Amino acid sequence: MNLVGKSKEQIEHAIRHKKRQEIVEIIYSLATCEPFFKPQEIADRRRMAKGTVLELIKNGILRAHKPFDNVVLVPLSAIREWDRDTALFFSGKQNEPNESPNE
Repeated sequence: MNLVGKSKEQIEHAIRHKKRQEIVEIIYSLATCEPFFKPQEIADRRRMAKGTVLELIKNGILRAHKPFDNVVLVPLSAIREWDRDTALFFSGKQNEPNESPNE
């Protein structure tokens, strides 16, 4: 059963004759399938060069799978780990150039 891209009404219509256990199995199968991204997709979304993403993979900073020759796939969990380890925002007030740190 493919529920991707369906509206709530279409999903309701598709599962109306299913038993509760069947619905739980469908939800479980959808929830346990982790999405994978190609390095180019990551580069496009992060506004980086594809080579930079491949370098992160090569250096072990970004975990990836290589199921076939010339195919590299990065799981969403690896991207989230990378985000946790990357400082994107700074907390606290930054000092103005004329301010001293003690003010």
